Amino acid sequence: MELIELKAVWNDVLDELEREARVAWLVFFDARLVSLQDDLLTLDFLDRNKLAAGHDFESHISELQLIALRSAITAITGKTLEIGFS
Repeated sequence: MELIELKAVWNDVLDELEREARVAWLVFFDARLVSLQDDLLTLDFLDRNKLAAGHDFESHISELQLIALRSAITAITGKTLEIGFS
């Protein structure tokens, strides 16, 4: 799978995530898809128009929220991806 393919169905992934784990959806709905290499999806939460300084948002994401996101990705794409942050 290529990043462009995942971006094309990302709203479907988010819809699935919202149905299954609304809190996880709240965490990830504003994430930017940065890269997809091998089976590692890298996300970024820094919206340079909203946040002027750095933040440590990623350290507050729980393992359950990551599991919910990976499950939603698998449900929509059939692919199992790991999640990383930039």
